[in-house]
Amino acid sequence: MKRTPETATKRQLIDDARQAALNARWDEAITLNVKIIERAPKDAEAQNRLGRAFLTLGRQSEAAEAYSNALRADPANLIARRNLQRLESLRHQPAAAGEPAPPTPMPRTAVFIEEVGKTWVDELINPIPREELSDVLPAEQLQLEVEGDRLVVRRLDGRRLGEIEAKTAERVINLIAVGNRYEVYALGLSAQGLRVILREVHRDPSRAGRFSFLRQITSRAYLRERDLLRQRDESDFFLLDDDDDDDDETTPTESEEDEPAESDAEPFVEDTVTVVEEEETTL
Repeated sequence: MKRTPETATKRQLIDDARQAALNARWDEAITLNVKIIERAPKDAEAQNRLGRAFLTLGRQSEAAEAYSNALRADPANLIARRNLQRLESLRHQPAAAGEPAPPTPMPRTAVFIEEVGKTWVDELINPIPREELSDVLPAEQLQLEVEGDRLVVRRLDGRRLGEIEAKTAERVINLIAVGNRYEVYALGLSAQGLRVILREVHRDPSRAGRFSFLRQITSRAYLRERDLLRQRDESDFFLLDDDDDDDDETTPTESEEDEPAESDAEPFVEDTVTVVEEEETTL
């Protein structure tokens, strides 16, 4: 017998709702999440998924209601709170007469999975005003444009958002010139602007064994960002499960790099020094 929303278990409905969203079947995602909420009115995750579907379809008032319901069910829900703030910013942002809404591409599931030496997370420099960034959704694909020695990030409709910082930009521009290709996606708003994730999607054969982002290999800041990403709800990012931690990652040897790695070694000191290791705190 063919499974229907009425005969499916809650677990099956959740899986179907996620799959519908991943395939951009937003009307179906709305129907499925409504069914889940009918069975479990206090399911904050279902309300978040419902809000995401409404927001993607431009139904802002219904999205606000769904996120408000999620916040009532779970007052500590950061996903709902952040999206309500975004909707409030959009409500006060004047729209130009006759200006079409910017496209909202469907994010790929692997966008935020880090790969050693192939991905880099950073905050844009010289960004446009923060209130103008409020409608940029997490996981939205952006575009890179080389302008002299600058690497500019734009939305797919051509609107400029900001730039990649100079050192990373110089390296990426040089690698693009020899045949590498890169994609960039929005990560989320920061205090000053927008954070993005830059990903190498093609490495020219002449660069075999060479890495795009050497600083990423030892960056503790990036690892902290990864942990924060994995705590966010799938309604915003459609991330894979936590067992992604099992992905094999190998640290390149110095012979594989085309630039010297920074040394962590410290000079010898005769006095005894007690070192207290900093504990990792899960936010």
